[in-house]
Formats: sequence, structure tokens, C-alpha cells
Amino acid sequence: MSVPREEYGERISRARMHMSAAGMDGLIVTDPVSFQYFTGEKASAGRPAAFVLPASGEPALINWSGPDMFARVYRQNRTLVVADRRIYPEVPLNKLASTDWGVAEVLVERGLAHGRVGIELGTEPLLGWAVADFESLRSKVPQISWVDSSPVVWACRMIKSEWEISQLKTACSLGSLAWKRCFERLQPGVTQREVQRWILAHYAELGADLDSPPPMVLGATGKGGVFQSGDILYVDGGCSVNGYKMDITRRAVFGPPSPRQRAEHDGMWEILFKVMDRIRPGVTTASIFEFSQSLLAATQWTNYSDHPAKRIGHGIGLTSEPPYINAFDEHVIQEGMSITPEPKIETQEGLLNAEEHVIVRADCCEVISGDALDWTLHTIS
Repeated sequence: MSVPREEYGERISRARMHMSAAGMDGLIVTDPVSFQYFTGEKASAGRPAAFVLPASGEPALINWSGPDMFARVYRQNRTLVVADRRIYPEVPLNKLASTDWGVAEVLVERGLAHGRVGIELGTEPLLGWAVADFESLRSKVPQISWVDSSPVVWACRMIKSEWEISQLKTACSLGSLAWKRCFERLQPGVTQREVQRWILAHYAELGADLDSPPPMVLGATGKGGVFQSGDILYVDGGCSVNGYKMDITRRAVFGPPSPRQRAEHDGMWEILFKVMDRIRPGVTTASIFEFSQSLLAATQWTNYSDHPAKRIGHGIGLTSEPPYINAFDEHVIQEGMSITPEPKIETQEGLLNAEEHVIVRADCCEVISGDALDWTLHTIS
């Protein structure tokens, strides 16, 4: 991942600032996505990793030996962010039923054995270890006061740097162009699977991450997922660049749209634009949700969000993430957030969620969805 080295220094500085505010003496990161966010290294599936960050002093990293081995035998140059690296050979590490992976030793060395330490104890991000391994760690440093790390991790990850925003913009630009190229070759008889395959091929051609997931493609009514006249193609998601993800929706109708199809599509994007006008620093996510609900209540359409937990938008970065635009979320919109607002209705053809990708700026939200394929209901002749 070609992340500028200074990004990691800024992330660690922000984490320590939020740790101080939360009264934490140390932070342990085991969630694979957050581990990569702070260290620049990937945690392999089934092989636990940990990043230990004391309030002061040098951080430490614990990871499987594989990445170092591949770099050595293939003579790859690696930029290492964390100098103190503890590497274990493989899983299982030994014959014991559980292990702390050497984290207890690091905590004692850093003077945290009697401190207040954050780790993933909330709903997200998730603890990247087996419960038995965490219990092993707790038994070795019994005087530590464990607290949930979420307030620190999300306070860092939700606010994007300009470098992160540039990656999100590139993902949206490449993804939008890939979808446009796919739309240009569509005709009745194409299958949902073919649409996904074409889009993935365009992602690769344009330079998006090779592990970009296929977009969600729905709406075909023919046998075997074949699109027929009158069907509406629904595409949701997007590619990623350096791990940073695009997330928008676009729609196309096979044949001329009916008046109802046109009214629903244009009307929902009109509601979305009004919702986007409310996305400003200092505004609560719950108030944005209630505003969207009030707009939909004035229509005859079936609102997808018939329960206050059903969100009509979310943060987006390395993953779908907070803040969530629903009635229960307690976040306040801040400058630098990356959000995808998406009010939703249920139609005869399926879900209609008008969705754009925006960056919160000081006095507005900047739309970064990509210019190649606009929001209009595209017609496939």
C-alpha cells in the first residue's frame, strides 16, 4: 500500500490525543482493518496480529512471519512504520490451548501492567483474537483496567486526511468510468453476472485495487438473471484504491421508462439532494435522518426505513463505518468525514436508494461520486 509515511505519524498522534481525552494509558489494536490503518501492514486471515500503542514511548507490533519472509525471499523493499516488531512463526504458535501472542510482555515493558488500556470490547471494530487468547492475556496482566477502544479508533478513522480523500476521489473516478463503459455495452439479454464480470474487468484495466469487490447488481426478471425490456438495472457499491472504497448507486432501464419509473427515480434524487444540503459540520446524524423521514412521509412511496435503526447513509473509508444516519446514532457531523447518504424506498422493481459519495467540508458537502456516469435514469435501447 503506497501510503505516505507521514500519514502514520499523524494517525498515531491523533490516537494519543484521543487516548488522553479518554483517560487511556495504552491502546491495543487487533482488528485487521484498524491494524493496517495504524501500521501499514496486513493481518493475514487466521493469523492474529496486534499493535500496541502506549500513551508515550515507542509502539510495538506483533504479526505473523509470512510478510517478512516473502519480502526477504523475493527481495522486496518494505517501508516499515513500527520499529519494534515481534514476529511469530506460524499458527499455532505452540501446543498450548491459548496464547497472548507476546502482548503481555510488551505491556509490562511499556509500563502498562497497572494501567487503563483500550482494546476492541465494543460492537465495532471487533476483537481480532479468539476469546480464549484475550482471556490468556488478561490472566497474565491482571491489574490492567480494560476499556473499549472504539472512541479512540473511530475518532481517528472517521476523519479523513486530504491524502485519504484523494484516494476516495480516485476510487470514485475510476469506478464511475468503469460503470459507464459497462453501461455502454448493455442490451436486453445480458445477465446480472455478466454485468458484474464486465465491471470487475474495467476496474482492473483502469488501475483500481485488484481485490475490489464486485458491485451489487440486481433487477433482472428473466430466467437465470437475464435483463428484459422494462427491467431496471440496480448497481450499488464500487471499487477501492489503496483500500479506500467508493460507494454509490446508479440505475438504468431496459427500454423507455414508464412515467412511474421516471417519477420515482427523479423524485428520490431530489430528496437526496435536499438531504445532502443538511450535511454540515455540527449537525447530528439523527436530525438528518428525521429530515429525510419527513420528506418521504410527504410522498405516497413505501419508505424502506420503517424502523429507526434502518439507516439512510453511513461513513465510508477502508470499510463501511460510522457515522450512521439513523435515529439511534449519536454522532455529530465533522469536517473531513466521508459519507454516503442514501434515502430508500421500495418500488415494484425493487429497492431504490439514491446514493452519492460526499466529503464534509467546512460549509458544504463535496460530491465526489465521479463525473463519468451521472445520477440520471439511463436508458438501454
